[in-house]
Amino acid sequence: MMKSPTSYYDAEFGQIRIEDNHWTLAQCAVLGDRCVPICVDFEQGQIGELSSLQRAAIRQALALPSDVLRITAPVVLQNYDVYREMIGDESMPPLANPIQVWDEVTFSYIYVPPHVEYDLHIATFELIAECDWEPEHGLEVRFRNGVADDADQIGETGR
Repeated sequence: MMKSPTSYYDAEFGQIRIEDNHWTLAQCAVLGDRCVPICVDFEQGQIGELSSLQRAAIRQALALPSDVLRITAPVVLQNYDVYREMIGDESMPPLANPIQVWDEVTFSYIYVPPHVEYDLHIATFELIAECDWEPEHGLEVRFRNGVADDADQIGETGR
C-alpha cells in the first residue's frame, strides 16, 4: 500500500505539508504582529490541485496590508456587538476603538477552501480564530478578493 505524501512542492508557493491534518504552506500570512499559518484544501482532494482562484486567494493572504487589522476590525466588531446585544453588556464592555476587538481574538489559521467544489467565483479565504465572546463556536472572518466582508461563528456563514 502506498503511503500518501505528507508534503508537496508548489512552483509558486514552495513547500506545502500536512500539519494537524491540514495542508499548510511554509509561508505564513502576517496580520499585525502575528504570523498566521495558511491552510488549503486541494480541489477535488487531488494533491497539488490548486485552482486559479485558490492561487489568487493565497496570494492575497500573503499580501495583506500592514494595517489589515484596523481595516477589518469593523467587520469583526459587528459580530461582537451582535453578541453584546444578545447576552447583555455586563460581561462584554463596549469598545472605545474597533481595533480593540482583536484583543479578544486568538488567530488559528487562514483557510483557503476548494473553490470549484464550493462553487466560489471570487478568490476567497477565511481567517479562523478563537474569540472570547463565543468560545464554543469561535470566529470565522471571510475575505473576498483580499477584503473582509463577513464575520460569523465557524460553520455559521451563509455560503
